[in-house]
Amino acid sequence: MKTLRNHLQGFLLLECMLAVFIFSIAALGMGRCVQNCIRAEGYRREEALAQRALGNYWAQVEMGAIPLTSDSMSEDLHGAWEGMKMTTLREALQLQNEKEQDLFSLYKISLILTWGRGNGTQERRMEFIYYQRTQ
Repeated sequence: MKTLRNHLQGFLLLECMLAVFIFSIAALGMGRCVQNCIRAEGYRREEALAQRALGNYWAQVEMGAIPLTSDSMSEDLHGAWEGMKMTTLREALQLQNEKEQDLFSLYKISLILTWGRGNGTQERRMEFIYYQRTQ
């Protein structure tokens, strides 16, 4: 009778050890899920900041608030965009109308936003055609 009781106690110990092992695996998996959610939220926040910065620069260029005097300009951003760098490239377009007359003051503007993320860098770009009004 005593050997049967010791055998059942040993089996109970194995069941408890197995339950603790399964629980610890589930807890580790939950920790990984939370870590991935936090990382995804960081990426989403940076992506939203990048889109807002590109949209702001596009509006400023369209309104003439940023003078496009050279073919390439770079600027480190401040405030909420700390650590991001905006590069503006201007390229004159050689286009003609239907009467084969040259069209002047048309430029292809490329806005390139770069920032560091972990071990690498991220980049987003926006390109549009801009008509530079003459005074």
